[in-house]
Amino acid sequence: MRKNLVYCTIPIFMLLAACTGNESDEGKESIDKEFIDPNNSLNTNFDGKIFSIPSPVQTALLIKSTNIPFNNDLLNPVQNASDYTTEFKQALNLGIYGTDLGYSALYEQKAISLNYLSVIEKLTSQLGLDGAFDKSFMSRFEKNNDNEDSVMIIVSDAFRKADNYLKISNRKSTSALILTGGWIESLHYACELNKMKPNAQIKNRIGEQKQTLYTIIEILEEYNKGGINDELISDLNDLRFYFDKVSIDYQFVEPKTDAKNKTTTFKHNIKIKMDTDILNQITLNIEKLRDNIIN
Repeated sequence: MRKNLVYCTIPIFMLLAACTGNESDEGKESIDKEFIDPNNSLNTNFDGKIFSIPSPVQTALLIKSTNIPFNNDLLNPVQNASDYTTEFKQALNLGIYGTDLGYSALYEQKAISLNYLSVIEKLTSQLGLDGAFDKSFMSRFEKNNDNEDSVMIIVSDAFRKADNYLKISNRKSTSALILTGGWIESLHYACELNKMKPNAQIKNRIGEQKQTLYTIIEILEEYNKGGINDELISDLNDLRFYFDKVSIDYQFVEPKTDAKNKTTTFKHNIKIKMDTDILNQITLNIEKLRDNIIN
Protein backbone atom coordinates (compact mmCIF):
# COMPACT_ATOMS: atom_id res chain seq x y z
CA MET A 1 0.00 0.00 0.00
CA ARG A 2 1.25 3.47 -0.81
CA LYS A 3 2.41 5.28 2.33
CA ASN A 4 1.82 8.89 1.33
CA LEU A 5 -1.62 9.98 2.46
CA VAL A 6 -3.88 11.99 0.22
CA TYR A 7 -6.04 14.40 2.15
CA CYS A 8 -8.80 15.58 -0.12
CA THR A 9 -10.96 18.17 1.59
CA ILE A 10 -14.74 18.22 1.64
CA PRO A 11 -16.05 16.61 -1.55
CA ILE A 12 -17.38 18.58 -4.48
CA PHE A 13 -17.46 21.90 -2.70
CA MET A 14 -13.90 21.89 -1.45
CA LEU A 15 -12.68 20.86 -4.87
CA LEU A 16 -14.86 23.46 -6.51
CA ALA A 17 -13.49 26.10 -4.19
CA ALA A 18 -10.11 25.93 -5.87
CA CYS A 19 -11.84 26.79 -9.13
CA THR A 20 -13.81 29.77 -7.85
CA GLY A 21 -13.49 32.95 -9.87
CA ASN A 22 -14.36 36.50 -8.88
CA GLU A 23 -17.89 37.85 -8.98
CA SER A 24 -18.78 39.98 -11.98
CA ASP A 25 -20.23 43.48 -11.73
CA GLU A 26 -23.71 41.94 -11.63
CA GLY A 27 -22.74 39.83 -8.63
CA LYS A 28 -22.61 36.57 -10.59
CA GLU A 29 -19.94 33.95 -9.92
CA SER A 30 -17.55 32.55 -12.51
CA ILE A 31 -16.17 29.04 -12.91
CA ASP A 32 -12.85 27.75 -14.21
CA LYS A 33 -13.29 26.01 -17.59
CA GLU A 34 -10.89 23.21 -16.63
CA PHE A 35 -13.21 22.23 -13.80
CA ILE A 36 -16.04 21.34 -16.16
CA ASP A 37 -13.90 18.76 -17.97
CA PRO A 38 -15.13 15.41 -16.57
CA ASN A 39 -11.79 13.77 -17.43
CA ASN A 40 -9.62 16.12 -15.39
CA SER A 41 -8.52 15.28 -11.88
CA LEU A 42 -7.86 18.02 -9.36
CA ASN A 43 -4.84 18.50 -7.13
CA THR A 44 -5.15 18.48 -3.38
CA ASN A 45 -2.66 19.26 -0.61
CA PHE A 46 -1.98 17.22 2.50
CA ASP A 47 0.85 18.14 4.84
CA GLY A 48 2.60 19.99 2.04
CA LYS A 49 2.33 17.08 -0.42
CA ILE A 50 0.41 17.54 -3.68
CA PHE A 51 -1.67 14.66 -5.02
CA SER A 52 -4.14 14.18 -7.85
CA ILE A 53 -7.46 12.60 -6.98
CA PRO A 54 -10.84 12.31 -8.77
CA SER A 55 -13.62 14.46 -7.36
CA PRO A 56 -17.25 13.34 -6.91
CA VAL A 57 -18.47 16.18 -9.10
CA GLN A 58 -16.33 14.92 -11.98
CA THR A 59 -18.25 11.65 -11.86
CA ALA A 60 -21.51 13.62 -12.02
CA LEU A 61 -20.13 15.62 -14.96
CA LEU A 62 -19.17 12.41 -16.73
CA ILE A 63 -22.65 10.96 -16.16
CA LYS A 64 -24.26 14.11 -17.54
CA SER A 65 -21.95 14.12 -20.59
CA THR A 66 -23.21 10.64 -21.53
CA ASN A 67 -26.78 12.01 -21.72
CA ILE A 68 -28.02 9.75 -18.93
CA PRO A 69 -31.12 11.49 -17.46
CA PHE A 70 -31.27 12.75 -13.89
CA ASN A 71 -32.38 10.03 -11.49
CA ASN A 72 -33.85 11.20 -8.19
CA ASP A 73 -33.85 7.63 -6.85
CA LEU A 74 -30.04 7.78 -6.57
CA LEU A 75 -30.20 10.41 -3.82
CA ASN A 76 -30.29 9.90 -0.07
CA PRO A 77 -33.81 11.09 0.92
CA VAL A 78 -33.71 14.37 2.84
CA GLN A 79 -36.04 12.99 5.52
CA ASN A 80 -33.30 10.59 6.62
CA ALA A 81 -31.28 13.50 8.02
CA SER A 82 -33.27 13.59 11.28
CA ASP A 83 -32.06 10.04 12.05
CA TYR A 84 -28.38 11.02 12.11
CA THR A 85 -27.69 11.80 15.76
CA THR A 86 -23.98 10.96 16.09
CA GLU A 87 -21.08 12.98 14.74
CA PHE A 88 -19.91 9.90 12.83
CA LYS A 89 -23.23 9.55 10.96
CA GLN A 90 -23.65 13.29 10.51
CA ALA A 91 -20.20 13.70 8.94
CA LEU A 92 -20.54 10.74 6.56
CA ASN A 93 -23.97 11.84 5.43
CA LEU A 94 -22.90 15.45 5.07
CA GLY A 95 -20.49 14.15 2.42
CA ILE A 96 -23.30 12.14 0.83
CA TYR A 97 -25.76 15.03 0.83
CA GLY A 98 -23.07 17.35 -0.52
CA THR A 99 -22.60 15.05 -3.49
CA ASP A 100 -26.38 14.84 -3.95
CA LEU A 101 -26.58 18.63 -4.02
CA GLY A 102 -23.83 18.82 -6.64
CA TYR A 103 -25.49 16.17 -8.80
CA SER A 104 -28.92 17.81 -8.65
CA ALA A 105 -27.47 21.28 -9.32
CA LEU A 106 -25.56 20.04 -12.37
CA TYR A 107 -28.85 18.75 -13.76
CA GLU A 108 -30.56 22.08 -12.99
CA GLN A 109 -32.96 20.54 -10.48
CA LYS A 110 -33.52 23.79 -8.59
CA ALA A 111 -36.23 22.67 -6.15
CA ILE A 112 -34.35 19.49 -5.26
CA SER A 113 -31.10 21.41 -4.85
CA LEU A 114 -32.74 23.80 -2.38
CA ASN A 115 -34.00 20.84 -0.32
CA TYR A 116 -30.50 19.39 -0.13
CA LEU A 117 -29.02 22.76 0.72
CA SER A 118 -31.43 22.95 3.65
CA VAL A 119 -30.34 19.52 4.90
CA ILE A 120 -26.67 20.48 4.55
CA GLU A 121 -27.27 23.62 6.63
CA LYS A 122 -28.88 21.48 9.33
CA LEU A 123 -26.01 18.98 9.46
CA THR A 124 -23.30 21.63 9.44
CA SER A 125 -25.06 23.30 12.36
CA GLN A 126 -25.18 20.02 14.28
CA LEU A 127 -21.46 19.58 13.62
CA GLY A 128 -20.73 23.08 14.88
CA LEU A 129 -19.95 24.44 11.43
CA ASP A 130 -22.94 26.74 10.96
CA GLY A 131 -20.77 29.86 10.90
CA ALA A 132 -19.89 28.96 7.30
CA PHE A 133 -23.53 29.51 6.28
CA ASP A 134 -23.81 33.13 7.43
CA LYS A 135 -25.64 36.21 6.11
CA SER A 136 -22.99 36.75 3.46
CA PHE A 137 -23.54 33.23 2.17
CA MET A 138 -27.31 33.69 2.00
CA SER A 139 -26.96 37.02 0.20
CA ARG A 140 -24.69 35.52 -2.45
CA PHE A 141 -26.97 32.52 -2.79
CA GLU A 142 -30.05 34.71 -3.35
CA LYS A 143 -28.25 36.73 -6.05
CA ASN A 144 -27.11 33.64 -7.93
CA ASN A 145 -29.77 31.01 -7.29
CA ASP A 146 -30.74 30.92 -10.98
CA ASN A 147 -27.26 29.76 -11.99
CA GLU A 148 -26.38 26.18 -11.04
CA ASP A 149 -22.61 26.59 -11.50
CA SER A 150 -22.68 29.69 -9.31
CA VAL A 151 -24.70 27.94 -6.62
CA MET A 152 -22.13 25.14 -6.38
CA ILE A 153 -19.28 27.62 -6.17
CA ILE A 154 -20.98 29.69 -3.47
CA VAL A 155 -21.65 26.61 -1.38
CA SER A 156 -18.03 25.53 -1.98
CA ASP A 157 -16.84 28.67 -0.20
CA ALA A 158 -19.03 27.86 2.79
CA PHE A 159 -17.65 24.35 2.94
CA ARG A 160 -14.11 25.68 2.63
CA LYS A 161 -14.72 27.79 5.73
CA ALA A 162 -16.06 24.71 7.50
CA ASP A 163 -13.05 22.64 6.47
CA ASN A 164 -10.63 25.32 7.67
CA TYR A 165 -12.41 25.32 11.02
CA LEU A 166 -12.11 21.53 11.27
CA LYS A 167 -8.37 21.69 10.60
CA ILE A 168 -7.75 24.50 13.07
CA SER A 169 -9.83 22.69 15.68
CA ASN A 170 -7.92 19.44 15.16
CA ARG A 171 -11.02 17.65 13.85
CA LYS A 172 -9.42 16.04 10.81
CA SER A 173 -11.22 12.80 11.62
CA THR A 174 -14.53 14.54 10.94
CA SER A 175 -13.23 15.99 7.69
CA ALA A 176 -12.01 12.53 6.64
CA LEU A 177 -15.50 11.11 7.18
CA ILE A 178 -17.08 13.85 5.07
CA LEU A 179 -14.63 13.05 2.29
CA THR A 180 -15.44 9.35 2.54
CA GLY A 181 -19.19 9.92 2.39
CA GLY A 182 -18.86 12.01 -0.76
CA TRP A 183 -16.67 9.45 -2.48
CA ILE A 184 -19.01 6.58 -1.60
CA GLU A 185 -22.01 8.49 -2.98
CA SER A 186 -20.30 9.29 -6.29
CA LEU A 187 -19.24 5.65 -6.71
CA HIS A 188 -22.83 4.64 -5.89
CA TYR A 189 -24.05 6.85 -8.76
CA ALA A 190 -21.61 5.33 -11.21
CA CYS A 191 -22.34 1.72 -10.24
CA GLU A 192 -26.12 2.07 -10.24
CA LEU A 193 -26.31 3.97 -13.52
CA ASN A 194 -23.93 1.56 -15.21
CA LYS A 195 -26.11 -1.31 -13.98
CA MET A 196 -29.19 0.33 -15.53
CA LYS A 197 -27.45 1.28 -18.76
CA PRO A 198 -23.92 -0.14 -19.25
CA ASN A 199 -21.47 2.51 -20.40
CA ALA A 200 -17.75 2.04 -21.12
CA GLN A 201 -16.78 5.50 -19.83
CA ILE A 202 -18.57 5.03 -16.54
CA LYS A 203 -17.17 1.51 -16.16
CA ASN A 204 -13.67 2.92 -16.57
CA ARG A 205 -14.40 5.64 -14.01
CA ILE A 206 -15.42 2.93 -11.55
CA GLY A 207 -12.18 1.02 -12.15
CA GLU A 208 -10.13 4.19 -11.69
CA GLN A 209 -11.34 4.39 -8.08
CA LYS A 210 -9.00 1.55 -7.05
CA GLN A 211 -6.18 3.83 -5.88
CA THR A 212 -8.62 6.32 -4.37
CA LEU A 213 -10.07 3.53 -2.22
CA TYR A 214 -6.60 2.65 -0.94
CA THR A 215 -6.02 6.29 -0.07
CA ILE A 216 -9.32 6.67 1.77
CA ILE A 217 -8.62 3.58 3.87
CA GLU A 218 -5.24 5.06 4.85
CA ILE A 219 -6.81 8.37 5.84
CA LEU A 220 -9.47 6.67 7.96
CA GLU A 221 -6.82 4.54 9.66
CA GLU A 222 -4.69 7.62 10.35
CA TYR A 223 -7.58 9.54 11.93
CA ASN A 224 -9.35 6.68 13.69
CA LYS A 225 -10.06 8.39 16.99
CA GLY A 226 -11.07 5.83 19.60
CA GLY A 227 -11.57 3.17 16.93
CA ILE A 228 -14.70 4.93 15.64
CA ASN A 229 -13.84 4.05 12.04
CA ASP A 230 -13.15 0.34 12.63
CA GLU A 231 -16.38 -1.00 11.12
CA LEU A 232 -16.23 1.41 8.18
CA ILE A 233 -12.62 0.45 7.47
CA SER A 234 -13.58 -3.23 7.60
CA ASP A 235 -16.37 -2.64 5.06
CA LEU A 236 -14.00 -0.70 2.79
CA ASN A 237 -11.49 -3.54 2.99
CA ASP A 238 -14.24 -5.92 1.84
CA LEU A 239 -14.69 -3.63 -1.16
CA ARG A 240 -10.94 -3.50 -1.64
CA PHE A 241 -10.85 -7.29 -2.05
CA TYR A 242 -12.63 -6.86 -5.39
CA PHE A 243 -10.83 -3.69 -6.44
CA ASP A 244 -7.56 -5.58 -5.97
CA LYS A 245 -8.62 -7.65 -8.99
CA VAL A 246 -8.96 -4.54 -11.18
CA SER A 247 -5.94 -4.00 -13.44
CA ILE A 248 -4.85 -0.42 -14.20
CA ASP A 249 -2.22 0.16 -16.88
CA TYR A 250 -0.74 3.68 -16.92
CA GLN A 251 0.58 4.60 -20.36
CA PHE A 252 3.05 7.48 -20.67
CA VAL A 253 2.07 10.52 -22.73
CA GLU A 254 4.66 13.11 -23.82
CA PRO A 255 4.38 16.23 -21.60
CA LYS A 256 3.15 19.46 -23.21
CA THR A 257 5.11 22.63 -22.54
CA ASP A 258 3.69 26.12 -22.85
CA ALA A 259 6.78 28.34 -23.27
CA LYS A 260 4.76 31.56 -23.09
CA ASN A 261 3.20 30.75 -19.73
CA LYS A 262 6.21 28.69 -18.55
CA THR A 263 4.09 25.67 -17.67
CA THR A 264 4.37 21.95 -18.39
CA THR A 265 1.34 19.65 -18.37
CA PHE A 266 1.86 16.01 -17.43
CA LYS A 267 -0.78 13.48 -18.45
CA HIS A 268 -1.09 9.75 -18.95
CA ASN A 269 -3.53 7.36 -20.54
CA ILE A 270 -5.14 4.73 -18.35
CA LYS A 271 -6.28 1.32 -19.51
CA ILE A 272 -8.68 -0.44 -17.13
CA LYS A 273 -9.21 -4.20 -17.10
CA MET A 274 -12.20 -5.32 -15.03
CA ASP A 275 -14.42 -8.28 -15.83
CA THR A 276 -18.18 -8.26 -15.38
CA ASP A 277 -18.20 -10.46 -12.27
CA ILE A 278 -15.82 -8.11 -10.45
CA LEU A 279 -17.85 -5.06 -11.50
CA ASN A 280 -21.00 -6.74 -10.17
CA GLN A 281 -19.31 -7.50 -6.85
CA ILE A 282 -18.07 -3.90 -6.54
CA THR A 283 -21.62 -2.70 -7.21
CA LEU A 284 -23.09 -5.02 -4.58
CA ASN A 285 -20.50 -4.05 -1.97
CA ILE A 286 -20.77 -0.30 -2.50
CA GLU A 287 -24.56 -0.52 -2.14
CA LYS A 288 -24.27 -2.56 1.05
CA LEU A 289 -21.77 -0.06 2.44
CA ARG A 290 -23.92 2.94 1.50
CA ASP A 291 -27.06 1.34 2.99
CA ASN A 292 -25.24 0.94 6.30
CA ILE A 293 -24.39 4.64 6.27
CA ILE A 294 -27.70 6.19 5.22
CA ASN A 295 -30.05 3.88 7.19
